[in-house]
Amino acid sequence: MDVVDVPLAEDASADAPEDAPPEPTPTPLPPARIVDLVVRALSNGGFSLVVGGRTLLSSPGGPAGAQRYNERVEYLFGGWRFNRTSVREERPARNATLAVERDAIVLTTRSATGPAQSVLRFTRPSMDEVHVRAEVTGATEHKATMLHFACEPASHFLGFGEQFNDVDHRGRAFSLFVSEQGLGRNPASRSLLAGSHETTYFPVPFFLDPRGFALSIDTDARTMVDLCAANPDEFTLAPEQPEALTLRLYTGPTVADVMRQWTVVQGRSSVPPAWAVEGTWLGLQGGPTAVRGAIDRAVGAGVPVSVAWVQDWIGPRTLGLGNVDIRYHWTADTAHYPDLAGMISSLNTQGIRFLGYFNPFVLQDEDQWAEAARDGHLPRAPDRDVPVDFPLPHGISSMVDLTSTRATQWFQSYADRAITLGMRGWMQDYGEWLPIDARLSDGRDARRFHNRYPIEWHRAARTALQARYPDGDWVMFTRSGWLGEGQVAQIVWAGDQEASFSEHDGLPTVVPAMVSLGMAGISYIAHDIGGYFGGPSTKELYLRWVELAAFTPIFRTHEGLQRDLNWTWDRDAETLRFFSRFARVHRALAPEINAAGTAHQRTGMPIVRALALEFADDPRVYGLRDEYMLGDSLLVAPVVTAGATSRRVYFPRGTWFSVWDPTLRIEGPIERDVPAPLGSPPVFSRGTPRMDLRTIL
Repeated sequence: MDVVDVPLAEDASADAPEDAPPEPTPTPLPPARIVDLVVRALSNGGFSLVVGGRTLLSSPGGPAGAQRYNERVEYLFGGWRFNRTSVREERPARNATLAVERDAIVLTTRSATGPAQSVLRFTRPSMDEVHVRAEVTGATEHKATMLHFACEPASHFLGFGEQFNDVDHRGRAFSLFVSEQGLGRNPASRSLLAGSHETTYFPVPFFLDPRGFALSIDTDARTMVDLCAANPDEFTLAPEQPEALTLRLYTGPTVADVMRQWTVVQGRSSVPPAWAVEGTWLGLQGGPTAVRGAIDRAVGAGVPVSVAWVQDWIGPRTLGLGNVDIRYHWTADTAHYPDLAGMISSLNTQGIRFLGYFNPFVLQDEDQWAEAARDGHLPRAPDRDVPVDFPLPHGISSMVDLTSTRATQWFQSYADRAITLGMRGWMQDYGEWLPIDARLSDGRDARRFHNRYPIEWHRAARTALQARYPDGDWVMFTRSGWLGEGQVAQIVWAGDQEASFSEHDGLPTVVPAMVSLGMAGISYIAHDIGGYFGGPSTKELYLRWVELAAFTPIFRTHEGLQRDLNWTWDRDAETLRFFSRFARVHRALAPEINAAGTAHQRTGMPIVRALALEFADDPRVYGLRDEYMLGDSLLVAPVVTAGATSRRVYFPRGTWFSVWDPTLRIEGPIERDVPAPLGSPPVFSRGTPRMDLRTIL
């Protein structure tokens, strides 16, 4: 495990606020107004921000503080542990002033013990947003800016990028830092490879309150959030950014307005070609005979195959303990696929597109290393003029330095060779592993660029694909991201779940991941049918995962690491029939998915939606982790528990009709136990009995 110590300029001796004399009773200041923006403040810096008559943000006092700490960072296999000690905060909370300066309302608060002061500047750049520029100056050298806001009884916190275990995060404290999610993600695990409920590939410093507003922070820095956990009356946001930072308050007034406003900044995922949505993606490997044989079996069983996703085009690699993986390099394995271009061309004549695989790693024992090291395409070690390196299960590796135009173009030259073979795209994997102490070619701080790396990794592939396929007939699917990812993303899959029913990292985590990605501006979402890590998967797990996938935008399989032991779509005749049926159910839903995808481009509302996006006035839906809306018309309540043949479903207001039996009608709001045998997961259409999926046999 790599360890980095980050000392303070002067050590602090206790985990406590700076000493200060007793605070006098705060007194009100005259309010300040710009158009419909009103700030009311107290002498201790407490404030209320009122927009159009609604109070959207407030602080009890001392709204911004300077935080410093000692830190020990541990890094292993893309996972990060930040261990802080001697945490101190200098929080100016005296002698506040409030004034209007040109187009800004300025709130200044001073420290009682020194020269520190905080300055908040409130501006109204548009009728959709309020910007809050926060800065703490004069404080003892600090590493983070800590923002304090009031936590009200009606406060809820949805979002923060892809989250796997919760939808409403009130009562949680966690960090936002791009990382591997870890193996298992059980918080009680002591394994160095395990993640936790806070580790995620795709965090975003953004949350949505269903009352009709949202807040994001313009930062690439690791950010700590505490959502009324340490103090039930306060939530805090603490980016590791000591310099001034900007918060964007999206003013709504409805959730739909917020999603439209926020996704203008965050971006909206671009539309993939029709074949990507309508057909089945088969994850295949093993060489041309195995790939063609599997496709023939699927097509013969009536599966509408549109994609062969073949990750081992670069060659297989065995990791031991039954784990079958691939070589990590960027060129075709001609021994494994002697005529890859010919095979791709043959598949194209069947209407089947070929997708491959790339990741940003450059391994010392693979064919790109010598060239990359010679030409300076890799980040440098912090204390030596050699490429930075780290261990992978596959060997010692570095990764392409995407702050270098030459290095980016070097990767794109390999991407272009894959396109020349006939590929219509690929999995652009990883993006989370950049060492935070690396030296980058353009001099940027790697700790800051770490969160930005996935966006540039995806941009590099997108640029290459768009150049060769200007008509948009290409696909890129990714798993990592940060603020702004929606500007480059197309399809995002939910990462490497365990092949299990585990509530920590198995099938039950897919729905929270999808709905939180939707709030992060991602509309086209996928997941590995059957899971990836762990296993071997069971038949029941596989069938339940197939059911879920049919009601998501992309229907895609993966054989998982335990390829030879996991249950698969063609393991027995019953499974093949089941798989074929739900592949055709998914195809039948393509008009619903495409309509929702078109709406996303206009409104920012995702295809897979948390119920709070549709029923924001119903607090009972805010924390639901096992239901979602597909577009605005289908309520999906997948079965994610082993052995279940029924499940409890909450129906929001309205009339709901089962898609398996349109005579089953339920009036909401109500909670009901619903039959859910294998083959009939609870799915209900809103308002009218729009379909009867029993006809798809």
